[in-house]
Amino acid sequence: MFTSMKCIAAGVLCAALSFGAALAEPKTPAPAGNAPTTWAPPAEIAPKAAPAETPPPKAETPAAAAHPAPAASGAKTHAEREKDCRAQADAKGLHGKERKQFKSDCLKG
Repeated sequence: MFTSMKCIAAGVLCAALSFGAALAEPKTPAPAGNAPTTWAPPAEIAPKAAPAETPPPKAETPAAAAHPAPAASGAKTHAEREKDCRAQADAKGLHGKERKQFKSDCLKG
């Protein structure tokens, strides 16, 4: 019985606080006409204006030149190499540890 009394008291307290806050809040008059009001963020968090000129993007950075794309050089991707090694292991009929060792060696070379 004590816990149900606590629940009732808590509910009454919450309702009183909710209605009290709603009653204490000043009412704003309705805008003239039927146009809906739009929300605008405060100046502190509004997005800043974009700069007048942005610098043109650089053609290529030195880091990009040091690491050429694998597709451009004609090299196979890891997935393609793995598929080829799997096919070779199937052709040789390898299973278990021998297959695993063969695929490991194949991918390294």
